[in-house]
Amino acid sequence: MKAPIESPLTLEEVAEHFEQWRTSKKNGDRIPEPLWSEAVALVGTYGVSQVTRTLRLSGTDLNKRRGIIGTGQRRQGPGGKTAFVEIDRALVDPAPGPDATAVWMELERPDGLRLRIQPSGGADMLALVDRFMGARACCS
Repeated sequence: MKAPIESPLTLEEVAEHFEQWRTSKKNGDRIPEPLWSEAVALVGTYGVSQVTRTLRLSGTDLNKRRGIIGTGQRRQGPGGKTAFVEIDRALVDPAPGPDATAVWMELERPDGLRLRIQPSGGADMLALVDRFMGARACCS
């Protein structure tokens, strides 16, 4: 699993870089690669929504730069194959007990893939989290 890209820059610093570029750009100029790289690096710290809002970027364009196709939140694995995480049903107990509370756990990987489950006493949560967070692309 790749480690999340973290930026040494803050969102405010990158916003200033974008503002400087916007004041000097000509109509039709594309955002330079170094600015895209700075924006992508911020996603791990601030999230897509906050980055796109602050930097005035399209979420779709930012996700394309991150390697996620459109808004489907799919990450391309090695060789252009879509990453797939198989979760063993034996790790998750589908029937919570009568005294279970309505608590949900949501995991999000750096590539944007999310897993939302309702933990129960029968589930091996550590194994499930390890499998989801440390998963490799299928069929490589």
